Amino acid sequence: MRKRIRLTGRKQLPRSAVEAKVVEIGSKKLVSMTIANPQAFKKLPDTARVKLRLFENKFSETLEFGTLGSMQTTAEMSNKAFSAPSCQLRVVASEGEHRGFLLGSTDTWTMRANNDEEESTANEGILMFQPHEIAPRSWKLEIRDDDYPIVYIDKKIPDSCTWVRNDPIFISCVLPAIIREVFEDILVSVTPPDQNWAKDWLGWADTLMPGKAPPWTDGRQQKYEWINDLLDGFCLRHGTLDMLVGKLQQEVGA
Repeated sequence: MRKRIRLTGRKQLPRSAVEAKVVEIGSKKLVSMTIANPQAFKKLPDTARVKLRLFENKFSETLEFGTLGSMQTTAEMSNKAFSAPSCQLRVVASEGEHRGFLLGSTDTWTMRANNDEEESTANEGILMFQPHEIAPRSWKLEIRDDDYPIVYIDKKIPDSCTWVRNDPIFISCVLPAIIREVFEDILVSVTPPDQNWAKDWLGWADTLMPGKAPPWTDGRQQKYEWINDLLDGFCLRHGTLDMLVGKLQQEVGA
């Protein structure tokens, strides 16, 4: 088993060390964060400062939550454009000769700024969806290093949760394009990826093409053909062409 060596001496904290969520109160967006696993911070000083770094669409912001010994539970976002930011917990020394040193941090994870139960259901699985202001585009895919890909749906689209799950046009035309982009990103590598999200996507691909592993060491053309075969399998399993034809026939006959 490989073990990470951190030359800076910082401690690798688990994502489960804290529970964080976005709470919207009027026009304000607050991040609520509490310690869920006190043992994870056992060897860190109470005077260490607790920070949460947010970044999304080239914007970034760092929120302050006081110290481990006197931690605040909420902090207000100044950037109201955040919708589903990547975030990283960081614990920083606040005194002594090592003041400002990073003592511990987590890997990044995605925090969705939405508490709607129906939308949470739509986000289960290997692809996440999130309403966001992305006009003039209707949808936009973002592939992240340490979490599942997320598809932004413009807020002008009504009931976007139902749209992405049930609309024949989205399922037959948009989803295959999303799948292609994700696997083009995965297959850039010449070896199987280490990221858990990518492993899950490859596991899903194996359900459509059992035993047909990606051509990691082959050329671009072979990878292109593998993705095409995968898309054929997806469309065949879900009957996307018949679904689309049926939808268009209904509209013509209406």
